[in-house]
Amino acid sequence: MPPRPILTPRIRPASMTGTTHPHWRTRVITILARTLSAAIPTRSAPDPASIRRLIVIKPASLGDVILASPAITTLRRTFPHAHLTLAAGQWSLPAARGIPGVDAILDLGTFGTPGRFGIRDLPGAVARFRSGRHDLAIVLDRSPLVAVAPLLAGIPHRAGIDSAGRGFAHTIYIPWARRIHEADLYQSVAHAVTSRSAQAPDASEARLEFQPTPDATAIADRLWSASGLDDRADATRTAPVVVVHPGGASNPGMTLAAKRWPADRFASVIQILIARGVRVVLVGHTSDAQIVADVRRALEPSGAVPAPLPGTGVIDLSGDADLATLAALIGRADAYLGNDSVPLHLAVAMGTPAVAVYGPTDPRVYGPWAPAGGLYAGKGIGIVDPGACSQVRTFHPGPLDACPGCRCIDRIDAATVTNAVLNLLGR
Repeated sequence: MPPRPILTPRIRPASMTGTTHPHWRTRVITILARTLSAAIPTRSAPDPASIRRLIVIKPASLGDVILASPAITTLRRTFPHAHLTLAAGQWSLPAARGIPGVDAILDLGTFGTPGRFGIRDLPGAVARFRSGRHDLAIVLDRSPLVAVAPLLAGIPHRAGIDSAGRGFAHTIYIPWARRIHEADLYQSVAHAVTSRSAQAPDASEARLEFQPTPDATAIADRLWSASGLDDRADATRTAPVVVVHPGGASNPGMTLAAKRWPADRFASVIQILIARGVRVVLVGHTSDAQIVADVRRALEPSGAVPAPLPGTGVIDLSGDADLATLAALIGRADAYLGNDSVPLHLAVAMGTPAVAVYGPTDPRVYGPWAPAGGLYAGKGIGIVDPGACSQVRTFHPGPLDACPGCRCIDRIDAATVTNAVLNLLGR
């Protein structure tokens, strides 16, 4: 895995170059943000000893909150005695609750959730931030409304991402002007405020982290045992277990079905894995019920749906687990297979080797993450066709710009994915 560059903060230039989204509203916001930036001075990184209370603002989505965990680890080590609050949107709270090193979680409701908030939600967010009396805000979001809230709340030090001028409200900012993995981008913001500290972890020490609750772990134990998989600790066991999640790509404000690999191809991979002596566990949220059913029908053309499916070696645990329980289940598996969605990042956080299939999104940005030489390096495979729109489009800051009617993910064949999973299993 090639080393990933870490961006460094810059003094804000008088003008910035880059391509922006062509929508008129986006252009107006960019012009306004760049104009306002001239009135807000930048500041150097604060003395760690001066920070008593800090807040990390990451409203959405579930997977992105998990991708922020290395940055939170960096901040926790840099400010060991500070009270650290993680502010997340209501949809993302299950992910926020599993991030270690956090002293408190602030529920932002719909504020910061794409498609669910607007300027009328700003005063309430400002009031919540002001009540925390924070000395430092870390804003891991690109929205100018989210960025301006800590400024209006009077938080003196504010570090965050600058996307086409939208980070005008930050005193320390990281320009988002080229393709970089989201976890590395978030780490860059954290490192920008730790330049005066020797406590920040080395890149090789960083990793995604998620800690299931004891209750979730106990539920996962029961599900695993009831499914006949509790021989994992038996030294004579020879059949590895692969957790497969065929759904995902659903968040408030955006459902991107183009991120889902076809059900029949998941079924083809599963059939070959089973023929090679692998046991498969299907997982998914209730919103994934249709695609899970499609996979099952492809595995069992007769339409019978008992669990496990007769003669297939497939155990269906979809709909049975909340996020923390799902993480605990994935953590018990020998490998994971899925799309670009939150269970992939849970797999990485739990240390489970993972294969993920990509089309409109880019594994260089959202793939299985580990720093070069880190604890997870070499255990994650992101598969994408070189001709997919995510690989050929020119980078520009702004929302995802997939090709019209995108089905670039269909370019990936079952054999390629099967070989990747078997490679991780060493079979």
